[in-house]
Amino acid sequence: NAIKAYDEKQMELVGMLSKAEQDEARIAKELEALIQQLAEANEQEAHVVSELAAKEQDNQKLNMEVASKEATSKKLVADMQKLLDELEASGTTADKWKEKLLIKMEANKKLRQENDSMKTESDKQDKELKA
Repeated sequence: NAIKAYDEKQMELVGMLSKAEQDEARIAKELEALIQQLAEANEQEAHVVSELAAKEQDNQKLNMEVASKEATSKKLVADMQKLLDELEASGTTADKWKEKLLIKMEANKKLRQENDSMKTESDKQDKELKA
């Protein structure tokens, strides 16, 4: 009777060991899948961070260009004012003064349009970066 009980107990333990080994193999597979998912997520995150850095750099370039265009625009306005002052001081209303002034005004208008366009693009990128 004791031998029979011992054999039953041993068979029960063998069954438990087999189940534990199966559970261990299943858990190892699940863990391997989770590790793979984590590696993929890390790779995607690195890609997103890289794209974000590139967009930030592009945005900084645009902001520098906008600042440069604004400075050029201010200089053109100052040049136009100087021309107007010279025109008033000389007392002449020669066509060439008008022509110079019109050329400066047209250049300033184009520069402002470019600047507005770049500023719009910069604002758009700022919003994208913040999103």
